[in-house]
Amino acid sequence: MRCVAHILNLVVQDGIKKVDKPVEIIRWAVKWIRQSPSKIDKFTKFAKLVNPGTTKHLVRDVPTSWNSTYRMLNIAQAYEKTFERYDLEEYEFRSDIEKAGLSIPSPSDWQHVRHLCHFLKPICDVTGRISGTLYVTSNTCIEDIYSIRTLLDDAISDASLCDIALAMREKFDKYFCDVEKMNLFLYFALILNPRNKVKYLVILLEEPYGKEKMEEKKKYIMDSMYELYNDYIRIHSPSTTSSTTGSSNSSSVLGKHQNPDATTPKPPLRNKLREKMKTNIVESIGELEKYLKESVEEDSSMFNILDWWKVNSPRFPILSLMAKDLFAISVSTVASESVLALAGGFWIRIGVL
Repeated sequence: MRCVAHILNLVVQDGIKKVDKPVEIIRWAVKWIRQSPSKIDKFTKFAKLVNPGTTKHLVRDVPTSWNSTYRMLNIAQAYEKTFERYDLEEYEFRSDIEKAGLSIPSPSDWQHVRHLCHFLKPICDVTGRISGTLYVTSNTCIEDIYSIRTLLDDAISDASLCDIALAMREKFDKYFCDVEKMNLFLYFALILNPRNKVKYLVILLEEPYGKEKMEEKKKYIMDSMYELYNDYIRIHSPSTTSSTTGSSNSSSVLGKHQNPDATTPKPPLRNKLREKMKTNIVESIGELEKYLKESVEEDSSMFNILDWWKVNSPRFPILSLMAKDLFAISVSTVASESVLALAGGFWIRIGVL
């Protein structure tokens, strides 16, 4: 599993480079003011006069981390009038920035930055969600990825954002342009959200691929999901996991007084039947088919996917094991240890692990 937050960082960095000059100017201005407490105090004094409703402190960014650049720009753009006043009162500010080969932020620079911040806000929200540590993230990751795809498509038709969106879309497509390039476990986790199932998958796929191509992608995903599910059947089916334990217990407890059936040779055809029962895919998909045929759950803000599977695990004993493993996947390395601990602890509490 690649870290989705890291991939988004690469995608957005390509877009930010398209407005490199305004970003560099504001980065330098923020850095200059934050060089000393006296400069910060003077800036704060001017801010109280011309931006009385703004209270956030200027922050410097890490150029290789786009979300820190977003925070820096988003806070700085609210202080446009304060920067103008600072320029009038502090000669060294203009002098030093011009020595660096830059200029004082202009109204055009601020306008570019505002457009950029407005555009990046939804992506910043997505990054925050997928880096969460107190909830499952794998079941919503695909939806977030498709929302960013839609955002980029819309931005390409906007003259002020077209260059940024095109640069980002090129890198985005490198990682997310096709189902075959992505980790299918994320699609499986989406389907195992009872508010989604296959109905929502169809909607997500139809938007970028069209109806005909969507059916092909859907079949590819569902065939793979059934294949994984049948592996869980073979591994965790009670008929295959309890037989060894049962024979061992009967041997140790009953000794020579065993059930006559245990020592009676089974006809060859019966052995073939048992093998077929272990491996026959058609007979092994009952739980998954039952889950998919049931109505989707209401999309309430109070819905908790782990609680749902806790309540319904007796109905879907094998499928719940598969859900447990899929929901333990962390889509961001920032959240990996916390999410694994959360998911693992949950399933231990309900007796699945």
